[in-house]
Amino acid sequence: MKELLTSDIYQIRSSYMLDDISYKTLLQLYQPIMGMEAVSLYMTLYSELDQITLTKSPSLISRLCKMTGFSLNELSQSLSKLEAIGLMSSYKKKSQENRFLFDLKMPYLPHEFLNHPILNDLLQKRLKDEYKKTVSVFKVYNVNLDHYQDISANFTDVFDVHYQGKEVLKEKSYKQKIHKAFEDEYDLSLFYQGIENLQLSKKMFTKEDEQLIQRMGLLYKINALDMQNLVKQSVVQGHLGKRLFSRNCQQYYDLKMPEKFENIFHKQSPLLHEQTGKSSLDKHIYYLENISPYDLLKDKIGGKEPLKRDLQVIESLLTTLELEPGVINVLIETTLEKCNQSLPKSFMEALGSQWKRKKIQTVKEAIDEGKAYLKYQGKQNASWDEYTKEFNIVSHDQKQEDIDEDALALLQQYD
Repeated sequence: MKELLTSDIYQIRSSYMLDDISYKTLLQLYQPIMGMEAVSLYMTLYSELDQITLTKSPSLISRLCKMTGFSLNELSQSLSKLEAIGLMSSYKKKSQENRFLFDLKMPYLPHEFLNHPILNDLLQKRLKDEYKKTVSVFKVYNVNLDHYQDISANFTDVFDVHYQGKEVLKEKSYKQKIHKAFEDEYDLSLFYQGIENLQLSKKMFTKEDEQLIQRMGLLYKINALDMQNLVKQSVVQGHLGKRLFSRNCQQYYDLKMPEKFENIFHKQSPLLHEQTGKSSLDKHIYYLENISPYDLLKDKIGGKEPLKRDLQVIESLLTTLELEPGVINVLIETTLEKCNQSLPKSFMEALGSQWKRKKIQTVKEAIDEGKAYLKYQGKQNASWDEYTKEFNIVSHDQKQEDIDEDALALLQQYD
């Protein structure tokens, strides 16, 4: 949006009427991303429309400033947000530099928004713990229709069409809900330049393929030149392999993405406790309180670098649930024991969320919860002394390679 002046003239038009679900979508889904100023401006613009013609007579920008209480700079910023997210397009009249047309677009329907790979991802990152509660607002009660009989009337049961008479039944012309395509921001013309050198042709790609390329390009910030190579790697028997292409884009992002989360992985508990007891349990608690999740994962695989996928799971727990690193360490060991030495994201998030709700903040509390969980799952509980005897747990004063033996014994004690 160019810089506006109070003497500029604007006019509004739209192609639809806003309904209740549109208002709800704007407030619950769009507002967390854009902010209330942009949503307020959108509703103000819509309120000025004539409800019959869905247009507005020309007015000065100064009127809009007075209506909203925005300065010119604030107004321009909010208009730019509406344009960027696809709720509005702005046009300048060629013969009059100071005359603008604001074309309001239809908000996405809730299911369209929540299935959008970019908007939904932004909403999750902004809302964090509140995301599920917000999504539940739009859930519809689903009925199992297997237990019902369809008794709906057919078209011919209600309407009688007379082609020769004057009262010919005409098909209703339903309003078309128009919204600006978010994917249009990715320029495919640059992508298509030079693909012949890679033995690719524009005719190979369908409209659906192009939309996927645009979405992946925006989501993973892939430039046109790199995109050409990624598409080339993803062509199978003359067609774009969508799953292979998505996986290649993810791998591209992983390789290009700077290790900006390293400080999170290396984070330790703010309260590093002194070693107070001499039992193997006390020593293991001290160990988990004084090692970072990153180093713990490294210990588990013999000093090698942890997999990026595992680090991403831990990063998500540390940033989204904000669990203490020591508690995360117990969660890691509990998951490894329960899930055959793997770290499934869904399992860790579910158990981690439960611990967050229970306000688990110390390693000792987490160990007790881990034991209670595994016991609830039907495993036999045993005393610490029994397991130290059975598995011959060694002291943490021994060399580093013995640490995993002690950790394993503690996990067995959870059982």
